[in-house]
Amino acid sequence: MPAYRAAPFIAEALASVLAQTFQDFEILVVNDGSPDQADLEAALSPFASRIRYFDQPNRGVSAARNYAIHQARGSFVAFLDSDDAWLPQYLDTQVRFLDQNPSAVAAVSDVLLFGDPVGSEVRHEWLRPGMAQLLGFEDMICRRAGQLPSATVVRRTTAIAAGLFDEQMRLGEDIEFSMRICFSQGMIGYTKQALAKYRKNPDGAVAKLSPRDITQNERECLLRIGSKLPLESRQRTVLEREIAGLQAELAMIDVYEDLAHQQFHKAAKDLKQANRYYRDKRILLAMVALKIFPRWTSRLLLARKHGRQMAKARP
Repeated sequence: MPAYRAAPFIAEALASVLAQTFQDFEILVVNDGSPDQADLEAALSPFASRIRYFDQPNRGVSAARNYAIHQARGSFVAFLDSDDAWLPQYLDTQVRFLDQNPSAVAAVSDVLLFGDPVGSEVRHEWLRPGMAQLLGFEDMICRRAGQLPSATVVRRTTAIAAGLFDEQMRLGEDIEFSMRICFSQGMIGYTKQALAKYRKNPDGAVAKLSPRDITQNERECLLRIGSKLPLESRQRTVLEREIAGLQAELAMIDVYEDLAHQQFHKAAKDLKQANRYYRDKRILLAMVALKIFPRWTSRLLLARKHGRQMAKARP
């Protein structure tokens, strides 16, 4: 459990760990140079006999997790962010799943979203209906399912062999880590049970990310995978296709930003770049229309985008 400005919520997180039906565990808390150290240690004091507490200079969540993995003594490592929580059956279900599926290097549960922006708890499922519960490397680089550290249990030896979390990454480190741990033969397992609680924090770093930030971060993860792993030809082809798709998404995001600022020439260039991937006649038509009727075409495209967003937001 990394701890940085964690004093308000960490007692709730720790209480959820101690309430587990599976009790063969140790708790490692790493204070990642938190500026609220006095408040943090006061919040931890009721749990002092049940935790192993470490204090290090601020180096980021990945460095804190990596340090704890090296200090851990168990066969499995479970991650829990200090403002999240587990339901009582979390560890029992995850460990049993890994015992029953030796090809799985990690187990991921569904999550319940909670916190101020959410109100009542809302379930988030990682898998679409009908998807297999075990996904391989190519599935992960195609982002066919997500993951969350607080909902993940991994085999410790696998995490170490894969090189642990990338400490140079401040965002998306969990996505990149999940890809590397299942390379090349391992599987990521999904229990399809909502057993972890993820706090939606409006002041958190993730909440402040724009759609472009998120897409750019995914692209960065895939570029790092391509530079780190000895991929086979097929894997390299799949990876490059996914990177190209993300680059096209970024170009389309830029198109609407261009249109909003009436930069019609740049919008046409970004459309051309995106269509190298999409090869869509409608995009070609939009490029021509922008040259002939730029303001009218801009209003039409922006209105269609707004309509799609409104439709997606409806319950």
